[in-house]
Amino acid sequence: MITRSIGRRVTLGLALVAAIIVLMDVDRAPGGQAGAESRLIGIKIYDFSGDFRPLFEEWRVLGINTAFVSPVLAAKPEFRELALRSGTAVFLIVPVFYNVEALEQRPDLAAITRDGKVASDDWVKFVCPSREDYRRHMAEYVAKLVKDLNPDGISLDFIRHFVFWEMVYPDRTLDSLPNSCFDRNCMDKFQKDTGIAVPSDLSTAAAQAGWILKNHLASWTDWKCGLITGMVRELATEARRVKPGVKINIHSVPWRAKDFGGAIRIVAGQDLAAMTAFSDYVSPMCYHHMVKQTPAWVHCVVEDLAARVRVPVLPSIQVKEAYILDKLTVAEFREALIEALKPPSRGIVFWSWDSLGRDPERKAVVKALCGGK
Repeated sequence: MITRSIGRRVTLGLALVAAIIVLMDVDRAPGGQAGAESRLIGIKIYDFSGDFRPLFEEWRVLGINTAFVSPVLAAKPEFRELALRSGTAVFLIVPVFYNVEALEQRPDLAAITRDGKVASDDWVKFVCPSREDYRRHMAEYVAKLVKDLNPDGISLDFIRHFVFWEMVYPDRTLDSLPNSCFDRNCMDKFQKDTGIAVPSDLSTAAAQAGWILKNHLASWTDWKCGLITGMVRELATEARRVKPGVKINIHSVPWRAKDFGGAIRIVAGQDLAAMTAFSDYVSPMCYHHMVKQTPAWVHCVVEDLAARVRVPVLPSIQVKEAYILDKLTVAEFREALIEALKPPSRGIVFWSWDSLGRDPERKAVVKALCGGK
């Protein structure tokens, strides 16, 4: 009788311990810390020269537990080894439909806008998202990256349709923004997939685009969003086939659902509720200063997005000014960081180490608000 009672107590005790361990594991950040400190604190870094050891030590002091890196940097064995030893999660940044090298080799891959022109604005040049050969190539590329570099995660960038959103300010309208892709491949696939027949007398891409946008905007938007969602599914499937536990993050355009007349879907083709069904995180690029918004706008974007998705939202903020000459002050940077960390945010991603690493004042702000011990 006593033995059975003791046995039951031991069993209950072990079950309780197991439950606590499970709860701790659920609340564990990529960097390995749990509980209240489980926020993902990330940094985007594309290249680095010099000794990696002081770099990881500085990240520890600043509270950075996740590095979003280029495959070139992640390919360096010492970087991967120190990341593992320090408990720093590594996400590979993979540009999807922005691919200058592919377009130089095959100009026919270029997306076409509603004006019948190649999708290009300054450095922003996009591949047509319906090209099956290119999509297969990207899936194979991601699988190889996961196999060769064994990252903790894949961070999908430029996983959208063409738009230079970094130069889109609050006064813009939906009609002023580009819409794509209207190349022959997309036109054929759109008609086949939807059953909508474009009048045969419309022979140019511009004429076909005008007819579709006027008469079938909703169907067109759903279809183009499907191309992007399908690409997320394909890339995530390939990555997880190689490494089942690999995490998937999506870089999203920082537009709320109703901004610019619903441009997040109509223009960018990002149906984030659908896309995040295949991801573990979503990271809106809330670079408030470059798009002429206030720091408070960062929190508004996070709130809007969190209401539409079921995965953690990780806002990315800019460290210094870009594209416009007005200075992003240290005080404004601090305010943006405070706004970015407000719930329902689950962390922060800084763009980028190139700016943060050389600025003692901004590092002091990060240490104070995110810092480790």
